[in-house]
Amino acid sequence: MDLPQYDGAASFARAAVFARPWRPAMLSSSATTDGYRLRQRFDRPAKTGMLTAALAPGVAGRFDWSQALLVNLDFGGLSSASRIAVLNGQNRLAVQAANGVWEVIGFLEAEEVAAGQWRLSGLLRGLHGTGDAMAAGSGTGAVAVVLDEAVKSIGLGADETGRLLNFIVEAAGETAVGPFAFSGGIRAATPVAPVHLTAERLTGGDIRLSWIRCARRDADHWLDGDIALDEAEERYRIDILDGETVKRASESPTTSFIYTAADETTDFGGPLSTISIRVRQLGAKVGLGVPARAVLAL
Repeated sequence: MDLPQYDGAASFARAAVFARPWRPAMLSSSATTDGYRLRQRFDRPAKTGMLTAALAPGVAGRFDWSQALLVNLDFGGLSSASRIAVLNGQNRLAVQAANGVWEVIGFLEAEEVAAGQWRLSGLLRGLHGTGDAMAAGSGTGAVAVVLDEAVKSIGLGADETGRLLNFIVEAAGETAVGPFAFSGGIRAATPVAPVHLTAERLTGGDIRLSWIRCARRDADHWLDGDIALDEAEERYRIDILDGETVKRASESPTTSFIYTAADETTDFGGPLSTISIRVRQLGAKVGLGVPARAVLAL
């Protein structure tokens, strides 16, 4: 799984292994189809499963009671937790969304409604910058993995980020499973989407666009001051849109941008009543971050 940064560890290209009957398993990789080297040992099965009903896009930033997540687990159970425990990181699972991105979701209440089938409610959606996965939604049959100690790093080096490797899983007395082609470490290096996009028509006709930066790490403290900057240099790509067409692309080193009245007239022939924009933070390893998009009244 190519996961976002969701705890203090170094690597977020991770794997989860389940088998019945369970035996300790070895995960190995190779750049080809031979010469595999050991990456990780799994001594306990992961809680893997599949959604039994589609999970529609939801809301971020608060507990969402509008829909529940229904999942069949291959192994193990789940339990409810208090609001403060969930806010502090308990009860997390990853669900692969329709766009292929893993959404990290927290949940307050867990109820076993049938053997191995769980109803999770009081959801915290789009955690750790996975709002794009939340917006895509997940269909019936989507893979879900509980993010506990059974999910382990596959130990990619810095030079292996984004490289396509073949992986196999071996257990004592069993034929190796695989190879699985996988390139990881990209999502954890991708700048997350900014939030709270706004637009203001200024005296003279220019439009001031602004937003608030988010971060992948050290972004959840309650202390004074700005959150840490993930990148060595702060830069943003701003696209002025007409439907899906980019009318103008610009960059800004700050969390604001002036779209001049002259450019607006050139692009659209005159003043707009609403403006459609897309903002992405630019990164060093991954050039374009997760987009934030909005249609704003002027």
